[in-house]
Amino acid sequence: MQRILFWIFTSSLLFLGYFSYDVITMQGPINDAIEKPSSEVIIEEGDAYLNEIKELIGDPLDFTSGAPTKAGSNIEQNQSALIQKSTIVTYQVTNDALSNGIINTANTNQTKYARNTIAHNQLWDTFRTIIPKDLRTNIYSFSVFSDGANNLLGYVEPLDYNGDTWQLGVDFVDSTDEKNFYYTLIHEYGHLLTLNNKQMVSNYDWKTSSQKETTYSSFYGESTPDSYMNLYYEEFWIDYYKEWQHLNVQSDSEAQQAFYLEHADDFLTSYAVTHPEEDIAESWSFFILSPKQSNDTIAQKKQNFFYQFPELVETRTEILKNLLTEAKKD
Repeated sequence: MQRILFWIFTSSLLFLGYFSYDVITMQGPINDAIEKPSSEVIIEEGDAYLNEIKELIGDPLDFTSGAPTKAGSNIEQNQSALIQKSTIVTYQVTNDALSNGIINTANTNQTKYARNTIAHNQLWDTFRTIIPKDLRTNIYSFSVFSDGANNLLGYVEPLDYNGDTWQLGVDFVDSTDEKNFYYTLIHEYGHLLTLNNKQMVSNYDWKTSSQKETTYSSFYGESTPDSYMNLYYEEFWIDYYKEWQHLNVQSDSEAQQAFYLEHADDFLTSYAVTHPEEDIAESWSFFILSPKQSNDTIAQKKQNFFYQFPELVETRTEILKNLLTEAKKD
């Protein structure tokens, strides 16, 4: 049933050198191996960018509009109606630019803003500046919405069954708090990083899921054994995942608060308890936006989880370099 609802919802969304060279003869052996900087050097470079960012905008985890407990969300089925109602305009992303904007005429609250293409492009340009180009090639649609301040700040949602193409949505009202907006965009990229089609297998048989599950699985499919999501789940969630499900923590706000209080040292934010996928996205955001931690608590270990992957250490430094560029615009 979940897959049927998913297909109905996503099908309604928009899918919308010449060079020359001289041959040079060199004496002696040629070493083709190019020595790459060590992870520690890359971490230090990223921390230097982070310090410059702090000098410009202060601590990127310190929001004027509240704590980072509401900094983005991957869209859930029970939110789809809300998103459709609050959507203002939806664009195709073609060659890294917005095109073919479709205004949601049913949303009469933002008719003037719906035609403000300059503002829409500014939102997209912020995401485009911060997240490296080769890491966002699966974004095929961009949606601007608003459900009011400090509610749903952003979302990502696959546009096809296989998770090859995705839509990014941002709330333009919440984007006025620049640090919160930066955090939201990094959080949403955390979902793209951990739920894309290289990390999750979409051809998931829900009828026999309980019989054959060997890795973390969710509405988006079943994670591959070596995926970031599955490794994170096995290290941090497997011991109380069934308890979390039994208590209905995802949907029950009182259960969320109780679960957080019981496991406060395990989570970086109270919002992280709402779902394992939100937890890893929150940990990803803290990994990007603060220095390496001491591993004294489970929460700190979650933040440090990503340092074991050299490619993610490089991504951190690249995002921080880009974020510094964005912060200098203001």
